[in-house]
Amino acid sequence: MLVVSAEIWPGGDESRAWLAGEIIAANQSALSPVSSYSVSISQGPAPSIGIEGWERELTLHDHRRCEGVWSLVAAILEQALPAEGRDDRPTDQEGSPDGNG
Repeated sequence: MLVVSAEIWPGGDESRAWLAGEIIAANQSALSPVSSYSVSISQGPAPSIGIEGWERELTLHDHRRCEGVWSLVAAILEQALPAEGRDDRPTDQEGSPDGNG
C-alpha cells in the first residue's frame, strides 16, 4: 500500500501543520509488473483561500510498476482531477507559470 500525505506547515512550523491532502493506493494485482490499484484520494478544505474539500475513490488500471512511485502518483492525479481544473500553461525552469518558483 502506498500512502502519500501532503501537509502545510505555516511559516515552516511543524507544530502548526495540517493535512492538505492524501492518497491511499492499494495494489490489487499481487504486485505483478503491470498492476491495478484501488485508490482513495482527498483534499482538505482551506476556506480562507477558497479551497473546498473533496474525496474520490477510483481504480487505476495497467500501471507499469517499473516506472516508479512518482509515475504512479501522477497517473492517480491525472485520473482524479477534472481536466477543467488543471492549469496547462507552460512553466518556467523553476516550475511556476509566473517564474516565481
